[in-house]
Amino acid sequence: MKQISEHIFNACIKAIKSIDDKTLEDIYGFSFYVYDENDDPRYPTLTIGFNTNTNFKNEIDAAWDESEAKWNYAFWLQNEITVLGNEEDKEGRKIIEDWISSIGLNYTDQDEEKDFDACMEKGGEITENFVSILVETVREIHKAQITTKPILIHELEYYDQIRDQNIEANGKERVIEFTNWINEMYN
Repeated sequence: MKQISEHIFNACIKAIKSIDDKTLEDIYGFSFYVYDENDDPRYPTLTIGFNTNTNFKNEIDAAWDESEAKWNYAFWLQNEITVLGNEEDKEGRKIIEDWISSIGLNYTDQDEEKDFDACMEKGGEITENFVSILVETVREIHKAQITTKPILIHELEYYDQIRDQNIEANGKERVIEFTNWINEMYN
């Protein structure tokens, strides 16, 4: 687990440091977009990006309201300052594969053909464990004072678990606007 955390932490630092000062000043939040490459849970992938106040203001008219324009990833820049765990990140892919094996959640295509439900259960556990690593990594990034901006761990949908993991990762105050937006969606 330590190796995967270090890989993500180092890649995030490198990505943030590659952003020019003017853009850094305009950024109000970073995105840790989590998905499975080719919809295969054995390949959890992380795309790191960000959104700026400039883009947020430009998207307000396209969104339902200002909160949606600010916090819904659909209205963000959709930039990729780095992608981890995909085919291009060979080192990260290998680290993730080794980690999945070390926690006993690996399975083959043949295993999936024999017992799809059992493999999808393992896939869910892979995702859950991967997100837990991201939560800890975000906490370490904030502890190291790499950024004071929220780093949102998310999918394309928003729900209570997304809210809660971001409070755990970023601290309640740093994500109060984001979590209020999620809460408002269900009221």
